[in-house]
Amino acid sequence: MIQFYKPNSQNTGSAFGFRLGIQGKNEEPCLYMTAVKQHSWNTKNKSGSFSENSKNPEKSASVKFNEAELGGFIYAVEAYEKFNAFHSFDDNKTSISLSPYSKKDGSKAFSFSVTRNSAIKFGIGIEMSEAYLLIEYFKFVLNEIFKYRTLKS
Repeated sequence: MIQFYKPNSQNTGSAFGFRLGIQGKNEEPCLYMTAVKQHSWNTKNKSGSFSENSKNPEKSASVKFNEAELGGFIYAVEAYEKFNAFHSFDDNKTSISLSPYSKKDGSKAFSFSVTRNSAIKFGIGIEMSEAYLLIEYFKFVLNEIFKYRTLKS
């Protein structure tokens, strides 16, 4: 699992986690992402807490990505381009965006955001080193999906 914790003193940070999972229907490997809004900020330690919001549906989100979306993320990072996805499940409409931007010092980075029902928003900045770590994990997940399908056929 890969996790990014991005707390801030304004208490507006988010945490994102990506993990290899198993789909319930066919037991095929897949990628799950969770997003959690920051719950609190400890000024003394300069640290944020997220766990209190992890089970709150108004302050957390969960998304399952398919292999085409993983490919889209990989391409976007490698080409330093934007990637968007949209999910609709039950009454929830979720948009996902990975957008390149230049930091104040001129270095490249990405903005990663998830918005559910146009109101509940999660977002973090992703450094290029983190972006490459993420796409290597996505490639690993794709490999697990392909292995499963090959062994099953």
